[in-house]
Amino acid sequence: MEHKTNAAKPRKRPDDPNAQIATKLRAFYHSVQDETLPQRFLDLLEKLDAVENSVQRAE
Repeated sequence: MEHKTNAAKPRKRPDDPNAQIATKLRAFYHSVQDETLPQRFLDLLEKLDAVENSVQRAE
């Protein structure tokens, strides 16, 4: 049996519930991706980096 890798996927209808969910999830993901990190998270990341660097130097 031969498998076609370049076969076109059937188009989703706009009223398809799965297509609507996928569209909303993509929009939500992009909105979260564009948010800035709170300063307290940035401070925590800096502290973690400092600890990692000091542990690596000690080894």
